Parts: sequence; structure tokens; C-alpha cells
Amino acid sequence: MGFENTNFNNPIYTEEEIEPQKILIISCEGSNTEPEYFPSIKNKLSDYIDILLEIEIIPKEPGASEPQDVVSNLDEYIKDKYDYKPENDEKWVVWDREKVPERKKDIEKMIPVCLEKNYNIAMTNPLFEFWLLLHVDDISTYDNDELFKNEKISNNKKFIDKKLFDILGSYNKKKNKFNTDIVSMDNIKKAILQEKLFENQLENIIDHLGSNIGTLVSRILKI
Repeated sequence: MGFENTNFNNPIYTEEEIEPQKILIISCEGSNTEPEYFPSIKNKLSDYIDILLEIEIIPKEPGASEPQDVVSNLDEYIKDKYDYKPENDEKWVVWDREKVPERKKDIEKMIPVCLEKNYNIAMTNPLFEFWLLLHVDDISTYDNDELFKNEKISNNKKFIDKKLFDILGSYNKKKNKFNTDIVSMDNIKKAILQEKLFENQLENIIDHLGSNIGTLVSRILKI
């Protein structure tokens, strides 16, 4: 910020643009939950962020939910819309493992592509909502096989979605009903601690219940 003087008596106050110290560029396969979750961390927990940080969520193309689509969206963003500073900034793809057999092949194919491009990978098995559940409940009370299978149980809801709905009072990942009340420092610390009870290495998450979303969240917050 500074003053621009047109004459001695009438200075004009001008605002200088402040460059962020780091930018996290995140390409998600989800259209609602993930794009709301990550910015809400910055918006609600700014006191725990010790640098001038910007989070860029890449808009998802309709129907583009495969691992290769998430990577392609990030490629296009970097190429067309962003002046990337590799010494400071980070590029992330966020995937769900899910249970579709073909998806495992796609993920295994894209992991070396991401590593070559210096793209970080955050993945949850079976899906991102498992990471959210770690925020709000004692995960030791659950049956791991039931969490891992995540089968449909009622009202077109799968097991984990139904648990989030019951705990939060409302949750629908397809109708922009993500409850940002889930985002608090206590809840995030709880999620990171509970995440360690499951698989955290990418090569193991592919076949087992687990998550490494906490790594990405820890890049945002001072934890």
C-alpha cells in the first residue's frame, strides 16, 4: 500500500497488490465437497496459517471424474492460466479410490505421470467422505470392513454418507450441502490423528482402507 501524489495537498491513496508467498493448486474429481472443504480451511482457520497463502481450486469439467481427467485439468490450468513458481508453490490432484476395478488400473497408470510432472497426490480409499468422518466421530467404534466396503444401505446413501448425514444433521455431496461446521482446528487435528490408524502410503491406500489427505491439509495449516 502507498500514496501517489498528484499535488502536495491532494494525495491519492493507492493499494498495492500483495503477492502470496505460496499457492496450492488443487485439482479434484468432486464437484461440491472437496472444492468447498479446502477453501473453508483457509477462510475459517486463517489464524493457523503462518504465510500469505492462496488456494486455487481448478473447476471440474462436467463428467470429468476419472483420474486422468483430474490430471488433465491440472495440466490445462498450469499451461493456460497460471504463472507457476516451483520453488514456492505446490500442485495437487485429489482422487477417490472407489471400488471400480478399472479405476485401480487408471490410478496405477497415472501415479508415475504425476510424479514426473511434480504433482502431489492425495487419495482416500474408499472416498473423500471417509476423511470427513474422521473429523467427527470415534473411528475405533466402526467395523473396518464395513467402512471399506461402503455399501449402499438406505435412501440411496452409502454407509459413510449415511453416517455423516446422521452426525451432521444434513449431508448431500451431490446437492451442495457440505456442512462447513465440520472445519475446525480440533476436528482437523482429530482427523489427522485418526488417519494414522489406517494406510497412509499411496501404494498401500490403493488396496486398503486409508487416506493421506492429512498431508495436504498439513501443507495449509500450521500443525
